Parts: sequence; C-alpha cells; structure tokens
Amino acid sequence: MKEQPPNYYKYFDVGLRVEVRFPHSGDLSFSDWAVITLFEEDLVELQLSRDLLPEFVRTDVGTILDLRLGKEGSAYCCRSIIVGERTGAKITTRLIGEVVPDELREFYRIDAYITLRYRLPTGEPAGEIKARWEAGRYGHPDAGGDLSPFPAGTDLPGGRPLGHPAPVAANISGSGIRIRTHEQFAIGDLLPLDLFLPEQPKTISVVGQVVHVGQVRTRDGEPPLFSTALHFFCIDERDRDAIVKFVSMVQLEHLRSIRGNTISITDLEYTDYSRRMRLRRIMFAAILTTIILIVMALLAISRLTGAKGEIERDYEREIRKYRSAVPWH
Repeated sequence: MKEQPPNYYKYFDVGLRVEVRFPHSGDLSFSDWAVITLFEEDLVELQLSRDLLPEFVRTDVGTILDLRLGKEGSAYCCRSIIVGERTGAKITTRLIGEVVPDELREFYRIDAYITLRYRLPTGEPAGEIKARWEAGRYGHPDAGGDLSPFPAGTDLPGGRPLGHPAPVAANISGSGIRIRTHEQFAIGDLLPLDLFLPEQPKTISVVGQVVHVGQVRTRDGEPPLFSTALHFFCIDERDRDAIVKFVSMVQLEHLRSIRGNTISITDLEYTDYSRRMRLRRIMFAAILTTIILIVMALLAISRLTGAKGEIERDYEREIRKYRSAVPWH
C-alpha cells in the first residue's frame, strides 16, 4: 500500500512567495525568492526572481532544495527535489517529506545503511591525526610511515578484521554521521573512518570528531550500544559532494517508492507536460481575446443600428431646427 502524501495544500498555493535555499558548495550558500506558478499535489513549479544564478549553484535533476514560507504568522520549511531541467528562471520540483517549523540545518540528513569501518582513538594530537589524514588523502611525498587511517594489524571492534567492513544503520549528511557503536567514546575523540557509498568508484576516507554520545536501550544480556554522532573533522570537499549526491539519490528512491515503482524521472515526461501547459495557456488567452473582440463588435453594431432613445431623438430634432434657422453657422 502506498503512503499518502502530506497535506501540502494547507501550506502551498499558486502565487505564494517562498524563499528557495540551494545546497552549499564548499563554504558558499545561496538563496533566492520565487513565486509558485504551478501547484498540483506535490508538483511545484517555481519562478525565481532572476534568470542567471551564480556558477556554484546546483540546479541539476536530483538536487534537494529547502523551501521556506510564512503562514499565519509562523515560518515553515519543506524539502523539495528538482525533477526537471531548469528553463531560465523556472524550476520544476516535487515536495518531499513533511512541512515542519523552520529549523534548517547546514546539510540534509537521511537514514540509510552505510558500509564503513573505523579506527579506535589512539590519543594522538589532533594536528598529527590531521597531518596523517592529509598525507594519506593527498599523498604528500615527505610523509613517512603507514598513511592509511587503519594501520596494519588493526582489527575493528567486535573482532571483525580490518578487511571486512560491515554495513550499519547510519544517519548521514554532508557535515557528519551518526552510528551505533559498542564503545563509549568521549566527546572530542577523533575517529578515522572509511565510508563505502553505493555506486561510488572509491572509498571515502574521513576523520570524524565525536560531538554527542547517548546510550541506547538494549535487551537484558546484550552488550551496551551507544548512539555516537560525529562531525567530519577532516574531509575533502569532493568527498563531501559525493556524500551529498548519495543523499540526493536516496531521496529520489524514496520519492519513487511513494509514487510507485513504475515512476521515474524519465517517465514523468516534464518536457511534454510543460508544452501542454503552455498550449493550454495560449488557447485560453486566444479564446478570451476572441470573446472580448466579439463583445466590442456587438456593442459597436448596437450603437450604430439600434433604436435611438427619446432624449437622443429630441437632441437631433433641436439640432436640425437650429441649423435651418441659422444656415450660415
């Protein structure tokens, strides 16, 4: 059974002015005002305030946007995903998720299964860990020793050997990741991680810094689990973009699952849809113009051929008397 879409009609409507926040690119962010020109169920067509956008702004299919709006004195936010090629200032999106009070994050977060492995903290200073990561990531020729974030002979927690990373349930975004661990880490600990994202051609090596730890309730007799949130302390921006792309792909799959497995971006045929909508608007304008011209013509004919009123007849009679009495005027 398909999920029922949220009640977007309570918040969105044609003509509504919204703020569009585009995803970050490095340290750059961008937002623009737009007007909703088409709204059908979860399909929203936006008319941005400008035709040209900065070069770092992404508008390709699959990009996730934040739409911010005001309603009855409150601010709300809803995510949307671009599902059609941008035409000038027009962007076609579909709303995803719930409309929530405006609590924007720096990056979009999703729950997904991620194959990863991590190394236990060694107590090394942060500067040495960062230098080691940079040497392993960028291959500094003057770096010595083992450049891998997982030195030889290191095993993963739970007895899993280093060469066998395991899939785990994670909450991930471009800024960090939350996983469940058997170890109770301290706030500020630095953990080198290797992330294996689906359909990615390479392993993403990062260093995460523990920013929150909370114990998870487990059954009696089972080892304790801890919900561990890590902020990416060291990450290459190209790897961050790969994570953001993965988040977008998961959101697209979720959108397809809601609307049915047979729905895809190509099946939506947005080009034909837009062409039909433009044709309808042109036909409506032509019909309205024809009706106005017909009404004006009928009024003109009625004015020229219609029966004259008593006042008009009296006026013309007096004018004729005046002209006959004063022929030289």
